[in-house]
Amino acid sequence: MNRRVTTAVTMGVREFRRTPVLLALLAFLPAYIIGAFVLLVPDVDVPATIGEATVTVPMADFAAAFMTPVTVAILSGIVGLFLVQTSQAADDRLRLAGYSATDLVVSRVGTLGLGTVVVTAASVLVAVLAFTPVSIVPFVAATLLVGLTYGILGVVVGIALGRLGGVYVMLFAPMVDVLMFQNPLATDAPEWITLLPSHYATNALFDAAFTSSVDAGDFGGALAYAVALLAIGVLVFYRATAVE
Repeated sequence: MNRRVTTAVTMGVREFRRTPVLLALLAFLPAYIIGAFVLLVPDVDVPATIGEATVTVPMADFAAAFMTPVTVAILSGIVGLFLVQTSQAADDRLRLAGYSATDLVVSRVGTLGLGTVVVTAASVLVAVLAFTPVSIVPFVAATLLVGLTYGILGVVVGIALGRLGGVYVMLFAPMVDVLMFQNPLATDAPEWITLLPSHYATNALFDAAFTSSVDAGDFGGALAYAVALLAIGVLVFYRATAVE
């Protein structure tokens, strides 16, 4: 089974390499979104509510930290969406070669994980060129959790809505989630934002970016959210790939 999974993951990576739009987004989007915001914001300090405290940070640093989860969520969601769309023909061939639905699910989860790591690395690299997070390792870990969460959502949305509808959802959902409802500059946020995909992970990310203390509860909540979505995603993908 290990050899089968490795072969399927390798095939999935090759399919990504043959998708010019995805490669262009990966190369262009982090620099465009994070870099553009850093360059365009005014050179002022802003008060941001991080956890229970209010800290004053340079606007450029805040923009770099704030746009990192937005970028990772968009890219990871699209990776998950394209994973579903591009793997269909390959999965058919693998089933004829004797692969079970379980083999395919495990291989696609592995491919999604690799894609999310690449997206996270590209986005964090651009971000740290603009500012230095106070706690770099938790910052990277929280960014990766955002990516995993939206990558799994991309898989589910891709199966449910197809490519066109899925692309629209995965482009706009992170903007609504992160930009509108997870903004540390906002006050009096509604209680239900804790149900949104990026809530706990972005809380941990902002803690790591601007404070020396990171709430383990936020990491636990983000991990639990990602695991719950993974269970749903595996079930949906398994049903879509199972041989009738």
